Amino acid sequence: MFYKYETHLHTSESSACASSTAAEMVQAYIRAGYSGFVVTDHFVNANSTVSRDLTWHEQIKNFIRGYENAYREAEKYNFQVFFGWEYTVFPYCEDHLTYNLDINFLYKHPELTQISFSDYCKLVHESGGILIHAHPYREASYIHYPPNPKLDLIDGIEVNNGSSDSPYNHNDKAWELARSNPKLIRTSGTDIHNVQKVGLGGVAFKYKITSMKEFVKALQNHEAYLIIDGRITDRDGNIVE
Repeated sequence: MFYKYETHLHTSESSACASSTAAEMVQAYIRAGYSGFVVTDHFVNANSTVSRDLTWHEQIKNFIRGYENAYREAEKYNFQVFFGWEYTVFPYCEDHLTYNLDINFLYKHPELTQISFSDYCKLVHESGGILIHAHPYREASYIHYPPNPKLDLIDGIEVNNGSSDSPYNHNDKAWELARSNPKLIRTSGTDIHNVQKVGLGGVAFKYKITSMKEFVKALQNHEAYLIIDGRITDRDGNIVE
């Protein structure tokens, strides 16, 4: 038996590009047989619903609405909701899923939107967090620089984003990068913005995960199976269920 978790999810409360609410996401993932998900809304420096004219405290208060709404909905059921975010590096528009840090971390660091990426990574790691480079080879109109994954600064790679044959994510290149760096964490994520895509990606474990700390430890121990196109695979992409 596997317990399935989505790793890359947006809510309409906090991500400007999402069209499904946090509660709708919870209901959809429960129906799809998942045990939980990580809310990774776009951070306030990127495609966020949050006004940058607000004070830092108010920005974060608004930013976490998607997570908080999902958590409240999940409390009604045996479903886990974990907190994370997708941090964008400008001007390169490189996205990094940030895990294992709490809301207080955000309140304490108003400099997050101003510091260099290397300083961001240092702060995240010193605070106990990890970074997964999302869709490292994506091509899109908003990306104006060639891919340049900074393997010395990150902890893992999203080897599969969305569907495996996505014509603009170039997941095959992400796989090549991961196989050349086997110590890095590997994840798969739906990068879901509406409930129509539920069940496409994520990770799976042979035991239930009950906290973000446990989730991250399992990733670091390479205990995660990958969910690709709705199928569970091993770390190398071989279908096991």
